[in-house]
Amino acid sequence: MDDPVVEEIREVIENSPIEATIADLHVWHAGKGKYSAIISLLSDEEVSPEYFKERLGIHEELVHITVENNRS
Repeated sequence: MDDPVVEEIREVIENSPIEATIADLHVWHAGKGKYSAIISLLSDEEVSPEYFKERLGIHEELVHITVENNRS
């Protein structure tokens, strides 16, 4: 998807104090100006997916987020 929300998701993950790499990212329209995302991350740290969901919550256009965190 060629929409600014995709870059915003990438920036949130890249700027996180907990280092993680996006292994897979799917974003789709969930309504007018609203999006859903499934994000698969790789990280050496043991961190709950909720941590990244909270950080992504600053983007109100993301109405449904699923995060999977795998150890790299």
